[in-house]
Amino acid sequence: MPLLSIIGCELFKKEIAQVLLKDGAIESLILVNGKDTDFKKTLEDTGAIVKAVSADSIPTTLKKSSGFNVIVAIQGVFQDFDNCKLNREIYEKIRFYGNISDGILLLYGHGDDELETVLSNFKRSRFYLKSIGSCMDSSSGNSMLLQHGDKADKREIDQAVVSVYEKLYSDIRAELGLTGQFT
Repeated sequence: MPLLSIIGCELFKKEIAQVLLKDGAIESLILVNGKDTDFKKTLEDTGAIVKAVSADSIPTTLKKSSGFNVIVAIQGVFQDFDNCKLNREIYEKIRFYGNISDGILLLYGHGDDELETVLSNFKRSRFYLKSIGSCMDSSSGNSMLLQHGDKADKREIDQAVVSVYEKLYSDIRAELGLTGQFT
């Protein structure tokens, strides 16, 4: 079965969790550097086995497993919103997770136009790559959260963002050959 990696912004971890909670096909969820116990507890409601590990201790057997496994790597919010630094970190994460995954889903409030150069470097990769586009612009208040440095825990779930994430998640699942059990 395929292995999917989700690389996302801490600001949108509630929305990421909402999408994953709807997928009954996940066998195990691996949280990379997952120190947020509330996020881990929320993901345990998927019914999947949830493990928090460091990036260098991701189980090598995940890709060989008979079940669908998902790696979730949450990245902190850049208070100064330095695009060059963010793009560099995203590039490095795509390279790392691309080596072990069949697909990568980028879930940020950061537009594809700003990531175009980074994403173009992976067009011929052996893994599927999908990115969110600019959900920050379609979601009221998220750009203000980034500017003011508010914590992700203080904000409500943005259903518009969840809808966009669900569509992308559904699309990448289909590309990976997964059908059903996502509602």
